[in-house]
Amino acid sequence: MRLTDIFQSRAQTKLVEYMLENRSRVFNQSTLARFLDCSPSTVARIIEPLIASRIITYERFNQGMKVLSLNVDDERTRLLLEFHEKLRSL
Repeated sequence: MRLTDIFQSRAQTKLVEYMLENRSRVFNQSTLARFLDCSPSTVARIIEPLIASRIITYERFNQGMKVLSLNVDDERTRLLLEFHEKLRSL
């Protein structure tokens, strides 16, 4: 897997960075859409590869709403967290 397989746009990169900085929080698509200043359907599209690569995990509530969070149990996510912390400390 290559980084371009995961991070396909600036919006996706911004979303991942936001989630890395708020790693203990859970989000829904509308909250992330407001943060990115885009539609919830755009968020749905850009999170697909992140879910497929297990960086983001989700649960469905009430037959529809997705609650999203970083999958801190996944090795890729832990590496991203470590990389993000190192960049911030430079």
